[in-house]
Amino acid sequence: MKCEEIRHFIDAYLDGELDSARQIEVEQHLADCPSCRSLLEERQAFRAFFVAAVSDYKAPPQLETKVLAALRRVPTRRKPSLWQQPWIYATAVVALSVCLALRILFPDPEKEFARQAVLRHSSSLSTSHLVEVASPNPVIVKPWLTARLDFAPPLVGSPAAGYSLVGGRVDKIENRSVATLVYKHGKDVVSLFCWPPDKEHLSPSERSIEGYRVSTWSNAQCNYVLVSKLSDKAMHDFMDSFRVQIQSGAYL
Repeated sequence: MKCEEIRHFIDAYLDGELDSARQIEVEQHLADCPSCRSLLEERQAFRAFFVAAVSDYKAPPQLETKVLAALRRVPTRRKPSLWQQPWIYATAVVALSVCLALRILFPDPEKEFARQAVLRHSSSLSTSHLVEVASPNPVIVKPWLTARLDFAPPLVGSPAAGYSLVGGRVDKIENRSVATLVYKHGKDVVSLFCWPPDKEHLSPSERSIEGYRVSTWSNAQCNYVLVSKLSDKAMHDFMDSFRVQIQSGAYL
């Protein structure tokens, strides 16, 4: 800090109005500069003389009353609420634009696969066309599917307690042929869509679409989309048991 700056800050320094960083700079300069230190001592002496020479006067009560009354008459500007701040709307527009751009540039593949799987599932229920090959035996269902697809889907006959294989069919999702395995538990119908992951593995996700619960996941063999109206617990039990059997090799 230069001497010209010290002369500018000296009164604020004496009044204790400088921030800590600026105060340290002033004190370091004063410690090394006799000229500025002399200026500081002159200002301190002047202040001491002024304080000693000037008498204290108490303002009359009428003055205090008049000042307070005048302050009450001055209209106060109402501070705009948060939602009236222009920057709020600007920020919202920017955030919305970014979200839309991200959705366009980086679409959510799991959501689109899930949406199409729900359409195939609900259509099979409404047309009573659950399966194209009906059998609880994986030995019958798997060859039928493999002959119509470019891959061999892993097939589990009973993925969880109380669930039985109804059969299978071939569906189209995102313009590619997929294997659809259909299971039943009482009146609950579960459709499990699967296809090789190729270049894209589905991330684990859970969502609700048109009243159906949809889960997606992937492993080295297949991408999976599970559609049903099962409860959360029943859905997780089904998926956990299915994954265990796939990992352990207990499938056809």
